[in-house]
Amino acid sequence: MSTLSIYLIVLVIILLRMGREKEIQPSRMWITPALFVWLAYSSISHSLNLTVLSFLLYLVCLVVGLGIGLWRGSMDKVRLNPSTGKVTSQSSIGGIIIFMAVMLLRLLVGYWGKEHALVSLSNALLFIPLGSICARRYVIYMKYQRLQGQRRY
Repeated sequence: MSTLSIYLIVLVIILLRMGREKEIQPSRMWITPALFVWLAYSSISHSLNLTVLSFLLYLVCLVVGLGIGLWRGSMDKVRLNPSTGKVTSQSSIGGIIIFMAVMLLRLLVGYWGKEHALVSLSNALLFIPLGSICARRYVIYMKYQRLQGQRRY
């Protein structure tokens, strides 16, 4: 199975999960970030020339992704359902659009060329959604903890 098909499968799974309101289960919040870590690792492992410049590009994209994730997490709705007592979250439309734009940009750059600069940029763009998902999950978890604390008292 090619990296592109794996990438598309992971993307479809994530998009299906993002659009609906779902119960927050802290024990499962690591699954999507783990998928993206694996995706980033498999993408980088196919790149033969890992330079200081490409590593710096990965780091910059990761920091940008963390910032986007904090923003997306602040836009997500996290609420305590009074009838069931469960804490649920739902992604905002803006957050989903931002996520899709970054992922599509990464796919386009991957198709445009196989030169080292574009391959490094394509791999680096994968770190934006990775950082975004990790930071967003952190914000949601903190909101969850806050609501759990309110429910106990």
